[in-house]
Amino acid sequence: MGRIRAYLAAFRRDESGSIAVESMLMIPVLIWCYLGTFVFFDAFRAQSTNIKASYTIGDTLSRETGYITTNYMNSLYALQGLLLQTTEPRGLQVTVYTYNSTTNAYTVKWSRGLGGLTAMNNTQLTAIRAILPVMPNGEIAILTRSQVHYTPDYEVGIDPFTFDEYTVTRPRFAPQLCWNTVENGNANTATC
Repeated sequence: MGRIRAYLAAFRRDESGSIAVESMLMIPVLIWCYLGTFVFFDAFRAQSTNIKASYTIGDTLSRETGYITTNYMNSLYALQGLLLQTTEPRGLQVTVYTYNSTTNAYTVKWSRGLGGLTAMNNTQLTAIRAILPVMPNGEIAILTRSQVHYTPDYEVGIDPFTFDEYTVTRPRFAPQLCWNTVENGNANTATC
């Protein structure tokens, strides 16, 4: 009986192998933390890139003095793809709108969407009124919406979702930005 007690006491004091057991318990947690850090930073990178794409396209449009056409919109959509560098679904929407202080209302002058986003109407513009800046009467602005879907590379508790960024800019060199249904059209075929 004394031998058994001595053996059990020695077994209890023996710490050899405890590092292996602790490692086996902690390695999955450490891997999850590492992958989680990677996914969170990758999501912030994707969001930041989407914001920059929206600002870049809005700035490009604000400097335009000619007509915006279907080919021009397709080029902006290609630019968005180049900036986002993703294979995930994405969308681009450009809306030119104005503000009327008498009716206290924003009105869409023209709008076009690509990649799953459709043209914006007055009801949709009113729904996002809280994010639109205060404008003087008759002011014209360009609303650029850049949307990109994000799917995490690893499952660490974040479900796939969509980044949706709105950017408002003013035309810089022309009083307004006009849409033209004809590639080499004139004022008769333009919507301003």
